[in-house]
Formats: sequence, structure tokens, C-alpha cells
Amino acid sequence: MIMAGAGVMAGREHPITLNDLQRSVIACIMRGDAVVAAQCGWGAGKTTALVFACLFVAKTRPGRSMLIVTDTQQRFNDVLQPALTQWLKPLGWTWHERDRRWRDPHTGSEIFTRAYFRPGTRSATHNPLEGMNITSNVAFIDECQTLSPEVAQKVLGRLRAKGHPPTRVLVGLPVADAWWRQLAEDRDLAPLLFSSYVNQSNLSAGWFEDVQADPDEFEAMVMNRPAPPVGQVYADWRAVAYPAGNLTPDGWRYRPTMTGRITLDPGVRKPSVQILVHDPDLGADVVAAELNPRDVTDDELTQLILGIAWPRAFADDLPDDGRDRIWLDCGSIDKAARARRQSSDRTLRSLIQDLARPPGAGGIGLQLRTTTDPVRTDIRNGIDRTRRRILHDGRRRLLCAQDVWAKGGMGKGNTFRKAIQSYRYPEKGGDLPLKDGREDPLDALRYDTVNWCWVDASPSARAMEARRTQSRMTGLVRRAGRPKSR
Repeated sequence: MIMAGAGVMAGREHPITLNDLQRSVIACIMRGDAVVAAQCGWGAGKTTALVFACLFVAKTRPGRSMLIVTDTQQRFNDVLQPALTQWLKPLGWTWHERDRRWRDPHTGSEIFTRAYFRPGTRSATHNPLEGMNITSNVAFIDECQTLSPEVAQKVLGRLRAKGHPPTRVLVGLPVADAWWRQLAEDRDLAPLLFSSYVNQSNLSAGWFEDVQADPDEFEAMVMNRPAPPVGQVYADWRAVAYPAGNLTPDGWRYRPTMTGRITLDPGVRKPSVQILVHDPDLGADVVAAELNPRDVTDDELTQLILGIAWPRAFADDLPDDGRDRIWLDCGSIDKAARARRQSSDRTLRSLIQDLARPPGAGGIGLQLRTTTDPVRTDIRNGIDRTRRRILHDGRRRLLCAQDVWAKGGMGKGNTFRKAIQSYRYPEKGGDLPLKDGREDPLDALRYDTVNWCWVDASPSARAMEARRTQSRMTGLVRRAGRPKSR
């Protein structure tokens, strides 16, 4: 459908052959996505994708205006305007310099162009977009890596015509923590990520050979795998499939025979729960599930945990509700959970004691491990040991399931993915990471490290230790009042 539409929109005898990036941008506009965020390598066809998308909107929403924004007038003159001229002029579009717009005499459609440069001495209310009304409700922002999120907000204010819902198409080169990607992910919209190879048919083999001369640059700007920002705590984490990176291999699946561990940062308003399983085939621990709720009671958190995981020692009590769960054998928690406080039944108990209760009695059936060893509880030491799990001696022994990683970019709450990408040291030095409210999942991970992975033993040895420890704990937990089996 899109390919056929391309031929119509260009008014040519043969359809334009779009690459996957260009097809995806048009598909997102057709679907009515509020934000279309694309991060792509050099030469991927980003600018041409914007031109083709403009032609598509012109044909499907005739007589309406569109907006293209780039960072500077020089970049518009050197990059964007030549592409617009190449494709629009042969179709009869005309350029009007006075108000900087292209117009299609056949449909009455218009494309306004603006360079978004605002001196720091001027307020945001004085910007190049003031007074515009974009009637197609579609705007394009090019070279997002050179712009701030301000421009996306100002563009949205120009898309207020009746009819179609507003759509902002934002494209840029590979950078770590791209703000336009996060803008889409906050709305549960997956960004469009393409390497330069998406446009391989239009790029010479010699070009690819030349850019490989600088391996770091090739990895970032061609393969679309930008290096972590300066100061990132876990800079060795790579969001690609194992063994090159720390995501599970394609097709990886949890197996019930895998040892399962839970680790918690209880928090006050936003607890974080990470569930890890040990895959003996990979020799690695895998973050297989997570929970990061807000404003929940201990009882509510317990029920959320039991909705996705279950203590193996209480397998007979697993509800027959059709939900898949991960078997838990042991776990860890912040040492602060040892503190006794008044429970709902007015007795003084610790969170650890509450969680040790069987599933039918308000707990998760696990005696969670903690440590007060000052060497292990030192944050710097815990970070160092966690780094060894991420990458040490060429081996990656800590992975994240690909589905957990993908979901972790969506929405506005805390996730393992957001935490590991944002966890940084202060710019002016300091050996303790900044606390910005997103680090809770990594605090939970550190408790798992210091309680279960402190000794540099083989992963299989750690798995055996976990099973032995849980075997010892099971008797204690059962005596806490296990309910009768169903």
C-alpha cells in the first residue's frame, strides 16, 4: 500500500523505491502516531524520508500546510533545500523565498521551512515558529541531535488545526540518551532505529570500506550504536545481543529449570524489583522481569511480585490462573529492610520477616539475604563487582532479556534500562554516582551482586550456592505457617 502510494504521490510512471526507514516513517504517519522518532546512521536516507513523507501528506491531505524545522539556515541551504529541490521541482512545486515555503499548484499543499536558532539571551517565547498555524497537523524536525527538546514543544504548539491529530516526525543521528527517542518511548511508541545499511543500495561499497577506517566512528555512526556518554557508571554495558553485548541472544526463552533470584530496593514511594535467572548454557544471569510501581503498600507489592514470580518451595500452592511465572529460589534486599516497624496487625516486624511468610500468609515465601559487611555495603565496591558481571576478561555474565529491555524504554516510570543508561558520575568529579531518582533498579541489582555474586566464582558455583541456601531457608519459612496445599 505504501509502495503504491509512493508512486502516486510522486506523480511518476514508476513507483519510488523506498527503503525500510522511509516506509516506516510514512506508515507511522498513516497510523496517526503522535511522535515518530528516528535515529539512524550516516547516509540512511533521513532527509529524503522527510521529503517523501511531505509528498505523501500533500497527496493525502491536499490543500494543507506542513512544517520542516532544522537547526540552522546554513544546514537548510546545504542539505535540506537541495533534497527538496531535487524531488519537488520536477513535480511542479514552486519555491517562495519571501516566506520560505514550497507550494504545490496542483493540490494547494504547502511546506513551510524554518531554522530553529534562538540565542540564549532571548526567551523561549521569542522563537522562529511563533504565529504559524500548520493545518495538516504534521511537522518534521531534522537534525534533532543538534537541537534541544524545546523545539519539539514549540512545534506542538503550531499543530492545532481541526481534523487529524498532531504528528511530530523527529529524526537525528546516533547519540546516547537521544531526547527525541525518549519522547516517543514516553508515549509507548517504539523509535525507528536503522543503521546506514538500510540505504545500502544507494551507497557505494567503497564508502562503507572508507568509514570502517575508524572502528569507533563506524560502530556509532554507521551501525547506530553510539558510545555511552562520558561519565556513565556502567559504560561497558552494550545494548546488543550476547556475546557481543548484554542483551539475550535472539530467541532466548526462560526455562523453569533455571535458578531464579529476586532482589528488591524497597524504597518508600517507588520500590524496585528485579528478577534474575541463571542460564547455565550462557554462563550468565539474566534480568528476566522487573517491577517498578509507585505508591504501593507492602501487601500490594507482594501481590505484584506473586503475579509474575513464585517461590519454588511452594510450588504446590501456585494458583491455577493461567499466568506464566518465574520460579524463585532465593533473593536479596536492602539491609534497611531488617528494621522493625509496626505492621498492620500492630506487631513489630521487619519487611524481611513479612516477605518470608508463605504466599498464602502475606509473603513471598523467601528469606531474603542481606549483608551489613561494611566492605560489601560500600557503594563503590558494589559498583565495581557489578561491572565485573557486565564485562570482565572478555566475558559478559549479566544480561537483560530483550523483551524486558524493549519494554524498559516505554512509559515514564523507572526501569532497569533507563537506570543503566542514565547512571552517571558528576561532571566535576566524584566517585559516587549522581542520584536522580532513576537509580533504584540499579540499587536492587547491587544488592544481588553483593549478596550472591561477591565471590568471583563460576556462575554454576553461584547457582549451586543459591540452591543450597534456599534449601536451608525452606524449613524456616515452612515453620512460619505454610497453608495447606490445595
